[in-house]
Amino acid sequence: MFLISFKPIAAAEQFEPVRPAHMAWAARGFEAGVFIAGGRRVPPTGGVILAVHDRRTVDGLIAQEPFSQQGLAEIDLQDIEIMSTAPGLEKLKHGQAA
Repeated sequence: MFLISFKPIAAAEQFEPVRPAHMAWAARGFEAGVFIAGGRRVPPTGGVILAVHDRRTVDGLIAQEPFSQQGLAEIDLQDIEIMSTAPGLEKLKHGQAA
């Protein structure tokens, strides 16, 4: 599993024109079964996405992310080995969607 973290490096108002493209990008990741959860940080200082798939696929999606392509955000990708889960989420231990 991967944790994709977005850190803004531009003024907030610069994100609005690019947000529809970012949301379409995220929707493609969810539809492909690569992304399983995502959201904004609170307070709003970026966002995170949980991804399950192989590193090459995740890297390929990240390369297409509009905020980073436009120089608005930095992306940090962390590989996470899930060791424990709540009942019903055991597949996450193997990098699969639950």
